Amino acid sequence: MADLLNINEFHRLYRSNIFGDGLTTSTVYLYLPRLRAGRIRVLTHVTVESTLHGVDTIRLGIENGGVRYYLDELKTVAAAELCVSRSDILLGEGDRFFAELQGTTTGAKLTMTCVGWTRDL
Repeated sequence: MADLLNINEFHRLYRSNIFGDGLTTSTVYLYLPRLRAGRIRVLTHVTVESTLHGVDTIRLGIENGGVRYYLDELKTVAAAELCVSRSDILLGEGDRFFAELQGTTTGAKLTMTCVGWTRDL
């Protein structure tokens, strides 16, 4: 049982880029796929960026069971500014990590990059 709790013995590295487009007057969400049962994932590095145009607010969060849990927020982000998460993010079974962008502009290219590791339970 103690072996299951050792976070240094992860099973695989995790890397993902999620892309989206800005949309004036709408909130845009960039989602990772839902984490399947029997797994945990730790995101050690998350970045969000909007090219060409700035963003009013970027929020990071986890969605599970239709409920959003907000983890971090950054206001008034400049164009091409790389926004970086401040801490590790633990995802459990059924969790869906997301970035919520408010105040994007149509034509802006949005990127969320997530790096971490995954472990089977």
